[in-house]
Amino acid sequence: MKLTQKVARLLLIVLLFVFFLPGAVPGASPNNTPPDGFRALFNGKDLAGWKGLVGKPHERAAMSEEKLAANQKKADQQMRAHWTVENGELVYDGKGNNLCTDTDYADFELYLDWKIKEKGDSGIYLRGLPQVQIWDPKLSNVGSGGLYNNKQNSSKPLVVADNPIGEWNTFYIKMVGSQVTIRLNGQLVVDNVVLENLWQPNIPVFASGQIELQHHGNTLWFRNLYIRELTTSEELTKIQHALPEKARVEPDQPHQLLVFTRAAGYRHQSIPHGAHAIQLMGQATGAYNAVITDDLTQFTPENLRKFDAVLL
Repeated sequence: MKLTQKVARLLLIVLLFVFFLPGAVPGASPNNTPPDGFRALFNGKDLAGWKGLVGKPHERAAMSEEKLAANQKKADQQMRAHWTVENGELVYDGKGNNLCTDTDYADFELYLDWKIKEKGDSGIYLRGLPQVQIWDPKLSNVGSGGLYNNKQNSSKPLVVADNPIGEWNTFYIKMVGSQVTIRLNGQLVVDNVVLENLWQPNIPVFASGQIELQHHGNTLWFRNLYIRELTTSEELTKIQHALPEKARVEPDQPHQLLVFTRAAGYRHQSIPHGAHAIQLMGQATGAYNAVITDDLTQFTPENLRKFDAVLL
Protein backbone atom coordinates (compact mmCIF):
# COMPACT_ATOMS: atom_id res chain seq x y z
CA MET A 1 0.00 0.00 0.00
CA LYS A 2 1.30 3.43 -0.89
CA LEU A 3 2.09 5.88 1.91
CA THR A 4 -0.61 8.31 0.76
CA GLN A 5 -3.24 5.57 0.96
CA LYS A 6 -2.14 4.67 4.50
CA VAL A 7 -2.36 8.30 5.54
CA ALA A 8 -5.80 8.64 3.98
CA ARG A 9 -7.10 5.56 5.80
CA LEU A 10 -5.63 6.74 9.08
CA LEU A 11 -7.30 10.13 8.69
CA LEU A 12 -10.62 8.43 7.93
CA ILE A 13 -10.37 6.33 11.10
CA VAL A 14 -9.55 9.41 13.18
CA LEU A 15 -12.49 11.34 11.72
CA LEU A 16 -14.91 8.48 12.33
CA PHE A 17 -13.68 8.23 15.92
CA VAL A 18 -14.16 11.96 16.52
CA PHE A 19 -17.60 12.23 14.96
CA PHE A 20 -19.06 9.14 16.61
CA LEU A 21 -17.44 9.63 20.00
CA PRO A 22 -20.25 10.27 22.54
CA GLY A 23 -20.43 13.96 23.40
CA ALA A 24 -18.34 15.07 20.44
CA VAL A 25 -21.32 16.13 18.37
CA PRO A 26 -22.31 19.81 18.86
CA GLY A 27 -25.40 20.13 21.05
CA ALA A 28 -24.87 16.68 22.60
CA SER A 29 -24.10 18.04 26.09
CA PRO A 30 -26.30 16.65 28.89
CA ASN A 31 -29.61 18.43 29.32
CA ASN A 32 -29.79 21.29 31.83
CA THR A 33 -26.04 21.89 31.54
CA PRO A 34 -25.50 25.59 30.69
CA PRO A 35 -23.08 26.66 27.94
CA ASP A 36 -20.11 28.87 28.76
CA GLY A 37 -21.15 32.28 30.06
CA PHE A 38 -24.69 31.18 30.97
CA ARG A 39 -26.18 29.75 34.14
CA ALA A 40 -29.08 27.33 34.51
CA LEU A 41 -32.45 28.65 35.69
CA PHE A 42 -33.62 25.05 36.12
CA ASN A 43 -31.40 22.41 37.70
CA GLY A 44 -33.23 19.43 36.19
CA LYS A 45 -34.01 18.01 39.65
CA ASP A 46 -36.51 20.20 41.49
CA LEU A 47 -38.27 23.58 41.52
CA ALA A 48 -35.49 25.46 43.30
CA GLY A 49 -35.29 29.03 41.99
CA TRP A 50 -38.96 29.16 40.99
CA LYS A 51 -42.15 30.47 42.59
CA GLY A 52 -45.87 30.79 41.94
CA LEU A 53 -47.53 33.79 40.33
CA VAL A 54 -48.91 36.61 42.47
CA GLY A 55 -50.85 39.10 40.36
CA LYS A 56 -49.39 41.59 37.89
CA PRO A 57 -46.15 43.50 38.54
CA HIS A 58 -47.85 46.78 39.49
CA GLU A 59 -50.27 44.88 41.74
CA ARG A 60 -47.40 43.19 43.58
CA ALA A 61 -45.63 46.52 43.95
CA ALA A 62 -48.70 47.99 45.66
CA MET A 63 -48.90 45.20 48.28
CA SER A 64 -47.45 45.47 51.77
CA GLU A 65 -44.64 43.07 52.61
CA GLU A 66 -46.99 41.08 54.82
CA LYS A 67 -49.71 40.78 52.18
CA LEU A 68 -47.22 39.89 49.45
CA ALA A 69 -45.64 37.18 51.63
CA ALA A 70 -49.03 35.66 52.43
CA ASN A 71 -50.11 35.67 48.80
CA GLN A 72 -46.76 34.24 47.72
CA LYS A 73 -47.13 31.35 50.17
CA LYS A 74 -50.51 30.44 48.66
CA ALA A 75 -49.20 30.81 45.12
CA ASP A 76 -46.21 28.55 45.87
CA GLN A 77 -48.50 25.85 47.24
CA GLN A 78 -50.60 25.96 44.10
CA MET A 79 -47.48 25.97 41.92
CA ARG A 80 -46.10 22.78 43.51
CA ALA A 81 -49.42 21.03 42.96
CA HIS A 82 -49.32 21.53 39.20
CA TRP A 83 -45.67 21.98 38.19
CA THR A 84 -43.43 18.94 38.62
CA VAL A 85 -40.04 17.66 37.48
CA GLU A 86 -39.95 14.44 35.45
CA ASN A 87 -36.89 13.04 33.68
CA GLY A 88 -35.08 16.36 33.92
CA GLU A 89 -38.03 18.30 32.47
CA LEU A 90 -40.43 20.87 33.91
CA VAL A 91 -43.93 19.47 33.39
CA TYR A 92 -47.18 21.40 33.79
CA ASP A 93 -50.55 19.63 34.09
CA GLY A 94 -52.60 22.55 32.75
CA LYS A 95 -54.52 23.33 35.95
CA GLY A 96 -52.54 25.91 37.93
CA ASN A 97 -50.88 29.19 37.03
CA ASN A 98 -47.65 30.62 35.64
CA LEU A 99 -44.28 29.44 36.92
CA CYS A 100 -42.02 32.41 37.78
CA THR A 101 -38.33 32.92 38.47
CA ASP A 102 -37.69 34.01 42.04
CA THR A 103 -35.22 36.61 40.70
CA ASP A 104 -35.87 39.72 38.63
CA TYR A 105 -33.87 40.30 35.43
CA ALA A 106 -33.09 43.45 33.45
CA ASP A 107 -31.16 42.88 30.19
CA PHE A 108 -30.43 39.27 29.33
CA GLU A 109 -29.96 36.49 26.82
CA LEU A 110 -32.13 33.42 27.40
CA TYR A 111 -32.20 29.92 25.94
CA LEU A 112 -35.02 27.46 26.63
CA ASP A 113 -36.54 24.34 25.12
CA TRP A 114 -40.31 23.82 25.03
CA LYS A 115 -42.77 21.22 23.81
CA ILE A 116 -46.57 21.23 23.48
CA LYS A 117 -49.41 18.97 22.46
CA GLU A 118 -51.76 19.49 19.53
CA LYS A 119 -53.75 22.74 20.00
CA GLY A 120 -51.33 23.69 22.78
CA ASP A 121 -51.04 27.34 23.81
CA SER A 122 -48.39 28.87 26.08
CA GLY A 123 -45.89 31.70 26.23
CA ILE A 124 -42.91 33.33 27.93
CA TYR A 125 -43.44 36.52 29.96
CA LEU A 126 -40.44 38.86 29.90
CA ARG A 127 -40.04 41.04 33.02
CA GLY A 128 -43.53 39.94 33.99
CA LEU A 129 -45.06 41.14 30.71
CA PRO A 130 -46.87 39.05 28.09
CA GLN A 131 -45.56 37.56 25.93
CA VAL A 132 -43.42 35.56 23.58
CA GLN A 133 -46.07 33.34 22.01
CA ILE A 134 -46.00 29.53 22.02
CA TRP A 135 -48.80 27.67 20.28
CA ASP A 136 -49.84 25.17 17.66
CA PRO A 137 -49.42 27.09 14.34
CA LYS A 138 -52.59 25.42 13.07
CA LEU A 139 -54.64 27.50 15.53
CA SER A 140 -54.23 30.68 13.49
CA ASN A 141 -51.73 29.89 10.71
CA VAL A 142 -49.10 31.91 12.61
CA GLY A 143 -45.97 30.40 14.11
CA SER A 144 -44.58 30.71 17.62
CA GLY A 145 -42.17 33.37 18.85
CA GLY A 146 -44.10 36.56 18.10
CA LEU A 147 -44.72 39.32 20.68
CA TYR A 148 -48.40 38.42 20.73
CA ASN A 149 -49.81 41.34 22.78
CA ASN A 150 -48.13 44.16 20.87
CA LYS A 151 -50.54 46.71 19.43
CA GLN A 152 -48.26 49.40 17.92
CA ASN A 153 -45.19 47.30 17.10
CA SER A 154 -44.92 44.01 15.25
CA SER A 155 -46.70 41.13 16.98
CA LYS A 156 -46.25 38.27 14.50
CA PRO A 157 -43.11 36.20 13.85
CA LEU A 158 -41.22 36.77 10.59
CA VAL A 159 -41.46 33.08 9.64
CA VAL A 160 -43.08 29.88 10.88
CA ALA A 161 -40.14 28.02 12.42
CA ASP A 162 -41.96 25.56 14.71
CA ASN A 163 -40.98 21.91 14.78
CA PRO A 164 -43.80 19.35 14.44
CA ILE A 165 -46.14 19.15 17.44
CA GLY A 166 -44.75 16.83 20.12
CA GLU A 167 -41.13 17.63 19.25
CA TRP A 168 -38.83 19.95 21.19
CA ASN A 169 -38.31 23.56 20.10
CA THR A 170 -35.56 25.98 21.16
CA PHE A 171 -35.94 29.70 21.81
CA TYR A 172 -33.09 32.19 21.94
CA ILE A 173 -34.38 35.45 23.43
CA LYS A 174 -32.36 38.65 23.84
CA MET A 175 -33.80 41.64 25.68
CA VAL A 176 -32.01 44.99 26.01
CA GLY A 177 -34.06 47.90 27.30
CA SER A 178 -37.52 47.43 25.83
CA GLN A 179 -36.34 45.68 22.68
CA VAL A 180 -36.49 41.97 21.99
CA THR A 181 -34.81 39.68 19.46
CA ILE A 182 -35.94 36.05 19.17
CA ARG A 183 -34.73 33.01 17.27
CA LEU A 184 -36.82 29.85 17.11
CA ASN A 185 -34.93 26.69 16.17
CA GLY A 186 -32.15 28.88 14.79
CA GLN A 187 -34.39 31.07 12.60
CA LEU A 188 -34.91 34.78 13.26
CA VAL A 189 -38.58 35.36 14.11
CA VAL A 190 -38.45 38.71 15.99
CA ASP A 191 -35.90 41.31 14.94
CA ASN A 192 -35.21 43.91 17.64
CA VAL A 193 -38.88 44.75 18.25
CA VAL A 194 -40.13 46.87 21.17
CA LEU A 195 -42.16 44.86 23.69
CA GLU A 196 -45.16 46.92 24.80
CA ASN A 197 -46.52 47.17 28.33
CA LEU A 198 -49.87 45.41 28.13
CA TRP A 199 -50.68 46.03 31.81
CA GLN A 200 -50.01 49.79 31.70
CA PRO A 201 -49.94 50.89 28.03
CA ASN A 202 -49.14 54.51 28.93
CA ILE A 203 -45.69 53.64 30.30
CA PRO A 204 -42.75 51.64 28.84
CA VAL A 205 -41.92 48.08 29.84
CA PHE A 206 -40.59 47.59 33.34
CA ALA A 207 -36.82 47.99 33.62
CA SER A 208 -36.55 44.61 35.38
CA GLY A 209 -38.86 41.80 36.37
CA GLN A 210 -39.41 38.08 36.62
CA ILE A 211 -39.46 35.60 33.74
CA GLU A 212 -42.63 33.49 33.61
CA LEU A 213 -43.65 30.27 31.89
CA GLN A 214 -47.26 30.92 30.93
CA HIS A 215 -50.12 28.55 30.19
CA HIS A 216 -53.61 28.32 28.72
CA GLY A 217 -54.79 25.12 30.35
CA ASN A 218 -52.54 22.77 28.36
CA THR A 219 -49.92 20.20 29.26
CA LEU A 220 -46.49 21.78 28.78
CA TRP A 221 -42.85 20.73 28.93
CA PHE A 222 -39.72 22.88 29.41
CA ARG A 223 -36.03 22.12 29.82
CA ASN A 224 -32.56 23.62 29.23
CA LEU A 225 -33.36 27.09 30.57
CA TYR A 226 -30.14 29.13 30.53
CA ILE A 227 -29.65 32.84 31.15
CA ARG A 228 -26.82 35.33 30.76
CA GLU A 229 -27.39 38.71 32.38
CA LEU A 230 -26.25 41.65 30.28
CA THR A 231 -27.35 44.26 32.83
CA THR A 232 -28.20 43.07 36.33
CA SER A 233 -30.95 44.51 38.53
CA GLU A 234 -28.26 45.94 40.82
CA GLU A 235 -26.52 47.69 37.93
CA LEU A 236 -29.88 48.95 36.71
CA THR A 237 -30.59 50.51 40.12
CA LYS A 238 -27.31 52.43 39.95
CA ILE A 239 -28.19 53.66 36.45
CA GLN A 240 -31.64 54.79 37.58
CA HIS A 241 -30.23 56.70 40.56
CA ALA A 242 -27.86 58.59 38.23
CA LEU A 243 -30.51 59.63 35.70
CA PRO A 244 -31.46 63.31 35.37
CA GLU A 245 -35.06 64.08 36.26
CA LYS A 246 -35.69 66.35 33.30
CA ALA A 247 -34.07 67.54 30.11
CA ARG A 248 -31.98 70.71 30.26
CA VAL A 249 -33.99 72.04 27.34
CA GLU A 250 -37.54 70.85 26.84
CA PRO A 251 -37.92 69.49 23.29
CA ASP A 252 -40.48 71.20 21.06
CA GLN A 253 -41.36 67.82 19.52
CA PRO A 254 -40.64 64.12 20.16
CA HIS A 255 -37.19 63.07 18.96
CA GLN A 256 -36.07 59.65 17.75
CA LEU A 257 -32.56 58.36 18.48
CA LEU A 258 -30.91 55.31 16.90
CA VAL A 259 -28.34 53.76 19.27
CA PHE A 260 -25.94 51.51 17.34
CA THR A 261 -24.06 49.00 19.53
CA ARG A 262 -22.31 46.70 17.07
CA ALA A 263 -18.78 45.59 17.98
CA ALA A 264 -16.40 43.61 15.77
CA GLY A 265 -14.16 41.21 17.68
CA TYR A 266 -13.95 41.94 21.40
CA ARG A 267 -17.21 43.27 22.87
CA HIS A 268 -16.99 45.34 26.04
CA GLN A 269 -19.35 44.23 28.80
CA SER A 270 -20.38 47.85 29.38
CA ILE A 271 -22.13 48.15 26.00
CA PRO A 272 -25.58 46.88 27.15
CA HIS A 273 -25.34 49.03 30.30
CA GLY A 274 -24.63 52.15 28.27
CA ALA A 275 -27.36 51.40 25.73
CA HIS A 276 -29.92 50.80 28.47
CA ALA A 277 -28.84 53.96 30.29
CA ILE A 278 -29.33 56.03 27.13
CA GLN A 279 -32.78 54.52 26.61
CA LEU A 280 -33.82 55.11 30.23
CA MET A 281 -32.54 58.69 30.15
CA GLY A 282 -34.79 59.43 27.20
CA GLN A 283 -37.77 57.90 29.00
CA ALA A 284 -37.04 59.75 32.27
CA THR A 285 -36.63 63.18 30.68
CA GLY A 286 -39.01 62.90 27.76
CA ALA A 287 -36.25 64.27 25.53
CA TYR A 288 -36.22 61.40 23.03
CA ASN A 289 -37.14 57.81 22.30
CA ALA A 290 -34.14 55.52 21.80
CA VAL A 291 -34.07 52.45 19.55
CA ILE A 292 -31.15 50.11 20.31
CA THR A 293 -29.70 47.95 17.55
CA ASP A 294 -26.56 46.17 16.38
CA ASP A 295 -28.08 45.43 12.97
CA LEU A 296 -26.26 46.99 10.00
CA THR A 297 -29.36 46.68 7.83
CA GLN A 298 -30.90 49.51 9.87
CA PHE A 299 -28.61 51.90 7.95
CA THR A 300 -30.75 52.48 4.89
CA PRO A 301 -31.96 55.88 3.69
CA GLU A 302 -35.57 54.88 4.31
CA ASN A 303 -34.96 53.77 7.90
CA LEU A 304 -32.61 56.62 8.82
CA ARG A 305 -35.31 59.13 7.87
CA LYS A 306 -37.20 57.97 10.97
CA PHE A 307 -34.45 59.28 13.29
CA ASP A 308 -33.23 62.71 14.32
CA ALA A 309 -29.80 61.46 15.44
CA VAL A 310 -27.58 58.37 15.49
CA LEU A 311 -25.45 57.49 18.51
CA LEU A 312 -22.50 55.15 17.83
